[in-house]
Amino acid sequence: MRQVSAVRQKNNLWGRHRRLGVCLLLTGFLVLLMMILIFSFSAQDATRSSGLSGGICGQIVRAVQKLFGLDLSRAEIEQWSQWLEAPVRKLAHFTEYAVFSFVTCIHGLMLRLAFGRQGMPCQSADSSEAPHRKFGAGFATLLFKTIPFCILYAVTDEIHQYFVPGRSCRLFDVGVDSLGILFGAALFLLTVQTQKVKIWIKWIKAPEAIAGVSERMNTMKCIQLLEGLSYKCLQGDVNAEVSAVVNDSRKLAEGCMFICIKGASFDGHTFAEEAAKKGAAVLLVEDPVDVPETVTVIQVESTRYAMALVSAAWFGHPAKELTTIAVTGTKGKTTTTYMIQALLEKAGHKTGVIGTIEVVIGDKHIAVNNTTPESYDIHRYFREMVDAGCDAVVMEASSQGFKLDRTAGIEFDYGLFTNLSPDHIGPNEHKDFAEYLSCKAMLFTQCKKGFANLDDEHFEEITAKAVCPVQTFGLAEGANLRAQNITLTRDTDFLGVDFDVSGLLNGRVSCGVPGTFNVHNALGAICVALEMGADLSMINEVLKTFTVKGRVQIIPTGYDYTLIVDYAHNAVALESILKTLREYHPARLISLFGCGGNRSKLRRFEMGEVSGRLADLTIITSDNPRFEEPQAIIDDILTGIKKTDGEYISIIDRREAISYVMHHAQPGDIVILAGKGHETYQEIKGQKYHMSEEEIVQDVLDGKY
Repeated sequence: MRQVSAVRQKNNLWGRHRRLGVCLLLTGFLVLLMMILIFSFSAQDATRSSGLSGGICGQIVRAVQKLFGLDLSRAEIEQWSQWLEAPVRKLAHFTEYAVFSFVTCIHGLMLRLAFGRQGMPCQSADSSEAPHRKFGAGFATLLFKTIPFCILYAVTDEIHQYFVPGRSCRLFDVGVDSLGILFGAALFLLTVQTQKVKIWIKWIKAPEAIAGVSERMNTMKCIQLLEGLSYKCLQGDVNAEVSAVVNDSRKLAEGCMFICIKGASFDGHTFAEEAAKKGAAVLLVEDPVDVPETVTVIQVESTRYAMALVSAAWFGHPAKELTTIAVTGTKGKTTTTYMIQALLEKAGHKTGVIGTIEVVIGDKHIAVNNTTPESYDIHRYFREMVDAGCDAVVMEASSQGFKLDRTAGIEFDYGLFTNLSPDHIGPNEHKDFAEYLSCKAMLFTQCKKGFANLDDEHFEEITAKAVCPVQTFGLAEGANLRAQNITLTRDTDFLGVDFDVSGLLNGRVSCGVPGTFNVHNALGAICVALEMGADLSMINEVLKTFTVKGRVQIIPTGYDYTLIVDYAHNAVALESILKTLREYHPARLISLFGCGGNRSKLRRFEMGEVSGRLADLTIITSDNPRFEEPQAIIDDILTGIKKTDGEYISIIDRREAISYVMHHAQPGDIVILAGKGHETYQEIKGQKYHMSEEEIVQDVLDGKY
């Protein structure tokens, strides 16, 4: 494996040097060509130079005369030509030096890519000796070298004219040349910030990144990966070379650093011996392990925390190259995240997403298992985003993500809190609500600027330990961004909400997702978008047609009722969406839902009671029964719904339940299929079977059910 990797590295290195060599020769030739061209113009004596500029001016005057149908005599043409000669000559000076400066800057960039800071050839774009920096870092140094070089050439060229018959040396001309040089440098800066040029430069540096290979091709020293960590070297050498970072024993490779994580089901320390046998160079542990002395063993207080920092270093600290935005809260994270992404894209920022539904990197969509992935995956995704040309990322930051240090070491540029209510409390999640709240509040201890929902009852607790400035949004007076005059809008296949905003932004906003709770989601997204350059027209253009898969998602049926798919999978979320939909005054409000197996039974009782109280008809069905019997779960839900006077029926098979509700829906009804949302599977006895509610709805419409 190491031999193959070495060959790949050698081939990539040779290919990179060849590309850089071609670019260096080409840009160097252009610089030399411009210097010769400028010198040749300066070497012309006064008569020849004046004749050239006079001829050009005459052509300009005649072209204008023809274009506008002017009647000019020969004397007038000559007079206008003489008047134009001076500005044309200065414009020529300005232009030639602007072009000279532009190509010189490009050549300087190629030199920098080829030889790096110390003037020595770089090993790779991902070299551990040259960590990734924000795109544009180092351009100041580049310009400080190229601009004086160009100005010095302008001075020597002007001095050279002193010795040409009929020509003179003028300080004013040097000033004009210098303005052209500055213009060319500014044009260069604007050009290299364009997306296509960024990607082209990345390809020159490392084509494997453009191909989507974000894993490092080189090794790093262990001590480089441990930067920022407190650790103790129990044995071995902290300068050991590391070829990969691994926390899954199934992915062990020769030369890797194996991180021993203590999980809920497995303890990575039990795989230490296996890792050593398979060639791991370094073990990162919390407890001492018995392995051969040839293996370096590094002890840290928390391997989860350490993995976050090690992963960031391994991928070259990609978070520093992105504007990072984190969204936390019990409800609304996904909707708010996608709102922010849509708004930032509209404002000109290519934006990646990490969330409950998926990871989005450009046109690439990756399915995920956790709302907040493991820290290694977060930084891998960040690196892929940077390589794909993204300049921003918005991610859902779950309480588990904070608790398990998945986001440790990341200083988010912006953090956003939506709301808080009891959830994710149980043996494998949070021991109580206090811990849940404490984990959510961690967001404002690791971001530069925060935005929080002032209307939430836990606002004070969430922001109490904030170490950054926090702006507020909400309906309450005093919010930095406040919504008022809320109006609900409805059509057969459309539910929306309009509202006035004041404070950070003033105007009327139209949102294509329903309910007051989505007003809060929109307000939070607007706060972030304003920081990133969005304006009212952009915001309205995006939000009017905004939808998120599985989040109050309306599926057109062609009939006079409204069918909605939503991820509401607990009592709080179900109550919120049912109350919201009730505000649209449906003929009947019909709720279809089930509950997940191997989860708290209390959730089942509560959801049954909520639906029975708020819906006109409840269809109780299966969700993800996992290792429980579906009927047993339904029986628990019935315990709650029987406390109410709500009408209900139970149909175990979810497909049959959806078919039933669609065939029995009446004009004016609003039907909500709750619980599954974006999910395209049903988990039964440890197996995930394909099941998409959108597809089921279409099958019913096609007469298959």
